[in-house]
Parts: sequence; C-alpha cells; structure tokens
Amino acid sequence: MKKVYWRPRTVSRTALLLIAMLSVAGLVISEFTKTEQRRPYRESKLAAARAAEEAFEIIKEARVEAGPPIDSDHDPSETGIIGLPTSVITSVHGVLPAKQVSVNPNFAAVMVEMLREAGAKKGDVVALGLSGSFPALNICAVAACETLGLEPLVISSASASEWGANVPHLMWIDMERILNEKGVLHTRSLAVSPGGQEDEGPATEEGMEAVREGAERNGLKLIEEDSLEDHVKARRDIYRDALGGRPIKVYVNVGGGATSVGTHIGKDLFEPGLNLVAPPRVDRLPGVMPQLAKEGIPCIHLVNIVNLAARYGLLQPLETPSEEGDEFIQLREVGTAGVFQGIDYRKPVVAFVLATILFALWGFIRTDIGFRLLRGGAARKAAGPPEPMV
Repeated sequence: MKKVYWRPRTVSRTALLLIAMLSVAGLVISEFTKTEQRRPYRESKLAAARAAEEAFEIIKEARVEAGPPIDSDHDPSETGIIGLPTSVITSVHGVLPAKQVSVNPNFAAVMVEMLREAGAKKGDVVALGLSGSFPALNICAVAACETLGLEPLVISSASASEWGANVPHLMWIDMERILNEKGVLHTRSLAVSPGGQEDEGPATEEGMEAVREGAERNGLKLIEEDSLEDHVKARRDIYRDALGGRPIKVYVNVGGGATSVGTHIGKDLFEPGLNLVAPPRVDRLPGVMPQLAKEGIPCIHLVNIVNLAARYGLLQPLETPSEEGDEFIQLREVGTAGVFQGIDYRKPVVAFVLATILFALWGFIRTDIGFRLLRGGAARKAAGPPEPMV
C-alpha cells in the first residue's frame, strides 16, 4: 500500500519569518552563553612554559655577560636570544619578526599540546632536529619533552640564520650546555651538524672553523659529510644507535634545515605544526623528517612561526596598529595565551539551537505541520491549502 504525503504548495512568509526569528534568537542565546574554558593539559603546559621562561632568563644573563650588548632596537623585549644581523657563522637569510615572535615561553605549552595530540606518553622517545636559527623554540621543545617525561634525542645545527644564535661564542650548542650546567634543562645534543644550505655550514672557512671550535668547546661530535644524502644517513645512524631498538614516537623539526626537512620542497610539503600523516610525494625527498613520516611517525614542523603563534593564541590582534606599525601584541606572560584557555560556545546549547532550527525547517517546509499551526492566521491566504503527494 502506498503512503500519502501532504505538503504546503508554498511556504508562507510568516513561516519564513518565524524560522528567521528563531535562528536569530538561537544565535543570540549561543553568544550570550559562551564561557571561558580551560584547554587540555593545562598543568603540564604551565610547567613547561615556566621551565622555558627560566631558561630564557639564564640565556639573557649569559648574553649580558658574554656580549655583545643586547640590541633593543631589534630585540625590543631585551631577551638576549635575538642574535646579530650577520656574523661569521651566519648561514642563510633570516626573518626578524619570526625570531622576535619565537621568543615566547608559551611556545612550550604549544609543544605540550602537539606532543600529547601526537600520542606521546611518559617514557616515549622523541627525536628532535634543532636549528641554531631558533634557539628559543629549541628551548621550548626540550622543556616540553622533559616536562612530559619523554626522552628527547637531539641533533642540532651549529650555524644560524640572521638574528638566530649567530654570536660565535654563544651558539645554540653553547646555550644548551649552559642550561644543562645550570640544571634548568637536562638534555644535551647527541651530535651537531654545520647547518645552513644542505648542512654545508657558513660560506667562509673562517665560519666553518668557528663551527668546529664550537663543537669541540661543547664536547660534541661534528657531522661533516660530502652530500645531503650522507648527512641524512649519518643522522639516522646516530638516532638508531641512541634508540637501542626502541621506536621513535614523534619527530620534531625546528626551522628549515635541509637535512631535517628534505630541501625547501619538504619544508613546504609539511604543514606547520603537527603532521599525523605523511604528505603526498614525500617518499621522493631526502631528509630525516620525510623518511620518518613515511614510516608512519607523527612529525611536528616548527616553521611559519608567526602563523603558528596566531593559531595557538600567542598573539592578540590590535584594533588599530600601534605607532610602530605593529598589528598585534605578544602574550608572553606564562599562562596568558589562548593555548591555556579561551572563550568557547556551550556545546549543549549549540546542539539544542541547531536541532530546533532543523525541526522548524522540517516542520514548515517538508511537512504540513507548520501550515496547520498557521492556518488560522494570515498564513492561510499566503500558503494555500496542502497539496497531496504520492
């Protein structure tokens, strides 16, 4: 037996107006019931950010003691972590705003969130490829790993891009040793590579000699190979020896070092932040991160720092640009950034509003319920009688 359905010939303006009013009321209710919600892993995030903040202070003291003087024009927060425009160990071009934004201890909280989302748990091993170009991010990455009880296996690069850790007597590997001696961070690099374009190091022999002296000063093995592929193999061998048969849970890359990311193509193929699956065509690339991603290991790619900071609420937009032309302010105080808390809609309220609107649409448009409710008013003339359908 066939069922008989009825529906209105048209939908009255009254019905449409009611649905519109219902939608607007739902929007208003949703907006007025928003509340501040704490983000997951808050306590671990706070602990990691505080460790990074303490490390920043120690590096500032080291920079003040060792010189050259902090340049407040280019390091307006006077962190001492922003390097020089150039030096003998400067490898490639650097972007100053990215370096300035990177000096934020709340990035350690961002790392905690990404590591936990990648599934890292206490006791897991995390491999890191750290760059001299972003010493503040290196500190945040290691602080997050140690806070979560992970075991970081680090290979660093010695040289740095412009405004990175390019003070020859205060390279990233010097900072790492100082923090270890002060007992703030407990991780030391397994080895160091020259850094720069395809790990070839600074352009001059004077720069390479400074890199060798830095590695010797810090008691680190310097990886010097003839090709990018050999550099990648050397890094994989060092990780493999340190792992002792254990798996790598997550790989963390800081910066755009070719040995780590697999040339500029790999740098762009991976999304900034957490990559749970390998990008397409990654198997054609050299680089530690492409190889590990192909093996199914989640990768955290710390590039495009300003965008990452905005994504995790480390930047607060200004309604009007400042006199200096800044369009945002940095939230550098521990615990103040959006990665710790934020304004969220109440999910039950939003679900109820959506369900109510969908029911109203179904009632007025797909069935004759709305017509029957409104037939006693002006809607009768506008809507007309129900039309039979089979």
